[in-house]
Amino acid sequence: MTPAPQPSTVFRLAIAQSVVTLDVRHNGATIRALMAEAKCLGAKLVHFPEGSLTGYPGDPASKNALAGWPADWEAIAEEIALVARAAGQLGVWVVIGANHYNGPNRRPNNSLYVVDDSGKMLARYDKRLLSFTEIPDWYAAGRSEITFDVGGFRFGCALCIELQFSELFLSYERLGVDIMLVSSYSDDPAFALLAQGHAALNSYWVSLAVPAQ
Repeated sequence: MTPAPQPSTVFRLAIAQSVVTLDVRHNGATIRALMAEAKCLGAKLVHFPEGSLTGYPGDPASKNALAGWPADWEAIAEEIALVARAAGQLGVWVVIGANHYNGPNRRPNNSLYVVDDSGKMLARYDKRLLSFTEIPDWYAAGRSEITFDVGGFRFGCALCIELQFSELFLSYERLGVDIMLVSSYSDDPAFALLAQGHAALNSYWVSLAVPAQ
């Protein structure tokens, strides 16, 4: 196991609980505005909810299509690039929720994109443990955890229902994680309690980002 880096005294993390819609252009503009606001408040990293850029297919407004919704992959790619450019201009890290395109007639991943403060796409976490609604029609499962280091702190990522699997959070503790970034679309109040439980059991911080609505 790689030793965790020694943290600095202060790390300011912004949890941006945006309104998540199925309008990718609207979501992208909202994300960039909140990134700028967070930067003005001294944040080094801005953490967004599940599906914050692309929307989530479980939304009642979505219709029957591949992966449960009519994804405009060209628009999604353009908006991800715009968010990355904004991160470089602002000098702030950002973690956003977005569907990841895997090619025609293949299910996308439900993902978190990690962009560093130079605008580089550093990593992508694909949700590994899917819900019963996601498995049949919506998403392909991811394969592994990711970690990344910012300001001497080590971060890990998880998505929504993965909060219900303690072994996932234990594996991140073994990787020397200081802060878990958990993004969700759910309004289940039990998820907040689960996040608190994982923080206490593993002696690390947990950031839980959900949509404003």
